[in-house]
Amino acid sequence: MIRMLSIACALAIFVAVPASAADQTEKAMSPKSDFTLSQPLVVGATTLTPGEYKFQCKMIGDKEYLVVTGADGKEVARVPCQPEELTAKVQTSDFRYSKRGDGVAELTAVRIKGEKVAHRVVSE
Repeated sequence: MIRMLSIACALAIFVAVPASAADQTEKAMSPKSDFTLSQPLVVGATTLTPGEYKFQCKMIGDKEYLVVTGADGKEVARVPCQPEELTAKVQTSDFRYSKRGDGVAELTAVRIKGEKVAHRVVSE
């Protein structure tokens, strides 16, 4: 009887762990990609200064976001993004930007090596 109870408890724990993991509100959608900025770059409402950053697409709640973290691992910017299918896998990670009227570069998309999507920044 004790053996059956032990097996039932172990089985309940085995089932409960994946269920609680599925309840997380933040889920990575893409691998992280490292970029070194030599010029300021506007990401949403944040202007990144030259330096080292990691970019990653994450599902937060029911929306996709492009999340930027600094060298210390802390989030410095988050903007809504939308994946756009590409015809082939990306060979080298890169980011796309456009120049605003004041000459400042503004992020428009990130492409991460090995994926077949471009993560396009969505203006709110």
